[in-house]
Amino acid sequence: MDTKNGLANFMLFIFLFAFSFIFSLDALALPNVTYGVLALIGFTVCLAGSLFNGLLAQRDGEALALWFFTFAVVCGIITVWYLTRCGTAFGWW
Repeated sequence: MDTKNGLANFMLFIFLFAFSFIFSLDALALPNVTYGVLALIGFTVCLAGSLFNGLLAQRDGEALALWFFTFAVVCGIITVWYLTRCGTAFGWW
């Protein structure tokens, strides 16, 4: 993966993460299951895609791998936050 494709993928993941975060806030504020499912899918795609691209960039020795791994950590933290908020809203714990 060259640097231009890596930057384009990184910007695409940031764009997807922003929409997923907005959908998650809307799903938690209003009882809208569709937005909640879209947010969960978006967070999962961001997390898996950034880990995959980070591994590819690390294999090629690119400095962009650190950005992908950092973004994966941020996505993981926000995903866990969203899942705990959903669990509280559904009364699972």
